[in-house]
Amino acid sequence: MRTAYVFAILFSALGVMLALIALAAPFGNTGVDGTLGAGLALLGSVATTMLIAIFIMSGLTRGWFIALNSLAMLAAFLTALAAFFLMQTLLAIAMVAAFLTMAFAFLRSNRRTT
Repeated sequence: MRTAYVFAILFSALGVMLALIALAAPFGNTGVDGTLGAGLALLGSVATTMLIAIFIMSGLTRGWFIALNSLAMLAAFLTALAAFFLMQTLLAIAMVAAFLTMAFAFLRSNRRTT
């Protein structure tokens, strides 16, 4: 298991919870409850979490690892951008934290598989 990515998956799981709160609006004060934008933010945070889980749990080659890491970083960035436009500040911060954590973990990884 790639321990450097544990914080990234925690931040993205926090993003899933915050996006679900924005979509379902149990507190009734989000302003975007039930909208397509909140649904897409939820989809993006779920995709980020699933991509991180896939490349943490499986033994991928270097090429697939780079591809999935790049897709997860792109999903986190775009979800943070969507959260910014939806004025969901905590969701945007969580997804930016997931993006930065993945970037730092990728830069310091020394994976030497074929």
